[in-house]
Amino acid sequence: MKPHFIDANVFLRTVVVEDDQVSHDCKKFLEKVKLNKVRGLTSSVVVAEVVWVLASYYKLTRPSIAEVVEAITSLRGLKIVRTDSIKLAVDIYRDSGVKYVDALIAATDKIQEKKWVVVSYDKDFDKLGVRRVEPGQI
Repeated sequence: MKPHFIDANVFLRTVVVEDDQVSHDCKKFLEKVKLNKVRGLTSSVVVAEVVWVLASYYKLTRPSIAEVVEAITSLRGLKIVRTDSIKLAVDIYRDSGVKYVDALIAATDKIQEKKWVVVSYDKDFDKLGVRRVEPGQI
């Protein structure tokens, strides 16, 4: 079973429901992770992006954001991995026009080697030659 690297927007769309179907797909996908039907991975960079978006854009309180982070980090079946490919991330960021966080995710060795699939609605990953799927496709 190929691991799936989960981007921030998948977690965010379970907290902030702007589209019922998208939210449903994200929750269903994370349930598959919880039940070990899908190998789910994410990183501290993704968790940091979730915190930033919830605080800056959605204006959630610190206790609410802490609750979301605790839910993510305690999700059974989810592994939080370390991604230290800063040099490659900077190269991708400079050359592609994508957000730095996306460049940092794409620079992860296993994602570059196509051993991990990125689960995200962010189509910028398609520009970077990484494998990307949306939660509803799993």
